[in-house]
This record gives sequence, C-alpha cells and structure tokens, in this order.
Amino acid sequence: MDQQRTATFPWLDELLVCPACAATLVRDDRSYHCRSCDRHYPIRFGIPDFRLAPDPYISIDDEIKKIDRFISPRRSFAESVEKYYELTPESPPELHTHYLAAMDASINRGAGILRKVRERHPALGRETLLDLGCGTGGMSIAASREYERVVGVDVALRWLVMGSLRLEEEGVAVPLICANAESLPFKENVFDAVVSDAVLEHVRDSTQMRDETIRVLKHGGAFFFTTNNRFSVLPEPHVRILGFGLLPRKVMQPVAKIVRHTPYRTRLHSRRELRRIFDGRGDVLLPSFEAGELGPRHERVRKLWDRLRGIPGVAAILGPFVPQYFITGEKR
Repeated sequence: MDQQRTATFPWLDELLVCPACAATLVRDDRSYHCRSCDRHYPIRFGIPDFRLAPDPYISIDDEIKKIDRFISPRRSFAESVEKYYELTPESPPELHTHYLAAMDASINRGAGILRKVRERHPALGRETLLDLGCGTGGMSIAASREYERVVGVDVALRWLVMGSLRLEEEGVAVPLICANAESLPFKENVFDAVVSDAVLEHVRDSTQMRDETIRVLKHGGAFFFTTNNRFSVLPEPHVRILGFGLLPRKVMQPVAKIVRHTPYRTRLHSRRELRRIFDGRGDVLLPSFEAGELGPRHERVRKLWDRLRGIPGVAAILGPFVPQYFITGEKR
C-alpha cells in the first residue's frame, strides 16, 4: 500500500498536532515528528499512526505482522476481511456473521445517524466531520456525501488498512488516522461534528474520550455517539450472550473465555452511568432507527421497538433496558 497516501490531503496537516503535547508536527515521507517532545509517529501502510497506547486486543508488532499476512494487491476489501478472520482464531466463527453483517450495514447506518445529527442540530456546519472509531469506514463513506472534509480515526490499524481498500473501491477520498480516542492528534476547535458509533464502550477512559471530543469541536459544533447498553434485554452485542451485562464486571472476562473462547475487554455502560459521564455536556436519549438502518437481520426488532416506544408509558418502563442509547450535545 502506498506510503504517500496521506499526501493527497494537504489540508489534513493543517489540523494535526502532537497528541502527547499538542505541539506542531513536521512531516517527512515516513513519519511525523514533534520537535517539542521529540516523539516520532510513523506512517504505516499509508496511514499515520499517532497512538500513545496500543489497541487493547493486540500489540502493535503483532498487528503489523497480521496486516502483512492478509494485505495483498490481489485481494478486495471483502477478501481481506475474510482472510483476517482466518488469521484470528481468538474471534469465534459463530460471531463472524454478526460482525460482517454490521460492516455491510454500516454505510446505511451511518447515513441514518447523520440524519439524526441534522434533526437534532439543524444549524450545524457542513465543512468538517470526524468519524471517531471509524472501523472500515462505513460512516466515513456516508459522511463524505455531505461534508467537505471527513477524517476517520480508529485505534485498530488493521481495520483502517481494510477500510482504505473499501474507500478505494467506493471511490471515496477520506484520510484515515490511527490514534486513541482519548488522545486525538488534532488542534482545538476544528470539527463541525464528531460522530462515534458504538465506540464509547471500547475505550480505556470514557470521560477522556468525552473531553477530547469536545476539545476538537468548533464552538457551536456537535457530537453524536451511539453506545450499547450494559443492561439490554438482548444478547450482549460483542459475545452474543443473553444476560451477560447483568454479570459482575470481574467475571465477564472468564465467562467470555469459557462460553465464546474470546477475550472480553469491553466496558458497557448503563443509562445511569452515561448520565453521570455526560452530565451538563450531553443528553442521553432513547434510540430510534429508520427502516433498514440496522440491516435486514435486525429489522424485526427495529419494528417492534418502533411500535413499543409509541405507546404511552412503555418507553419509560423499557428505558433502562433498551439495546442502545444515543448521546448528543453541543460545544457552547
């Protein structure tokens, strides 16, 4: 993959700063360098890597080795994803169908989320958007149709490499950056909107992700997060175990290993926890989904929830147990 890929986005360097000290960066063909704290941030597979901490699921060295094994000029995006799962036995095959369906639906889901952002914040600017936790870029593809400049960020370099293939196949030009949501490599006040779909539960520090999101927003800019509910009545979305969120946190990891043979490093929040985290900064809302937004596998559940939330009093009763919450707020 071309190491010069980021050179096609000259405006991107104007937004970037060192995620450790916020100083100006100097770029060469292989890396970004911060002269203030003397950190070097390599460009890997054409993607700048600004991580201060690795993905909790894999070391940086092991991740690079895995990318070298699945990436090939002969493989499409879909073939690369398939090869990745062949190389990842710790991800059980019974969950692959669920993950792949979510990827397939991510462009339509992203478009639906962007419509919700506009409905909630009609005066929001349309110049710059940050897709935080972009994965393979479904939201970024949808956002590129509405915003002049879109940037995708994720801590998982392997998903960004696959996302690069997807963007190329879709004919979409969006820069992708590897970074921690808690330490973003951007100046203050640069994005009109920050959107993040089911990412809050994966970071090491949710409050720090919240603060970094608000920091990089322009004044009057808005954020819109979705996050899965710990106490959902449906199976936990990452391990597909019913009632998993009711378990004490200290036993979740061993149960996931026994039942699904997979590590579990997610921290889902309850509505009460989310309200505490975003108190005074954002509203925690019950979800609403458009037809097709969740993909065909979840359309029946979507229709049922759509009917139930229209019945007086039912939404209040089911509020603590819905599958997801929306969180949104403006930088004032």
